[in-house]
Amino acid sequence: MAFSKASFRVVGLFLGTICLQGCGPDPRTRFMSEVEGMIQKANEGKHGELEEKLSAPLVERIRAEGWEPKTALVMVARKDREEAARYRLSDVPRFEAKDYAEAEVFRADRAGERRITVPFLWEQGQWKAGTAYKDGRAWEENEISR
Repeated sequence: MAFSKASFRVVGLFLGTICLQGCGPDPRTRFMSEVEGMIQKANEGKHGELEEKLSAPLVERIRAEGWEPKTALVMVARKDREEAARYRLSDVPRFEAKDYAEAEVFRADRAGERRITVPFLWEQGQWKAGTAYKDGRAWEENEISR
């Protein structure tokens, strides 16, 4: 039985597709990659592009406080510029694939560095920033060290 070059290409594409779907990064690595992408956008001053990374509950909460998400992100961008803030992912203290995760992020500015643990929800096929931790803690209750 002889195979043509076209047959090899089809088989190669088929195996490549299977490998990309089944052999890709594990869910935790994918989460970390998505969070690092969000951090990179913030560090580049592209806060407005993060609006799509806000979960529905977080958008509702922002609006309940009298803000529109885009306006809130503009204010955060302004504060980050004024304080020369930079973010970096430190750890993933909690990860539940396809449901919930927490990312420990460091924010360094002129005043020093602080740790923020951010809750994330799996929503619409991607990770989005949430409003509260799965155990009921709210963001405001998170301990921040300077």
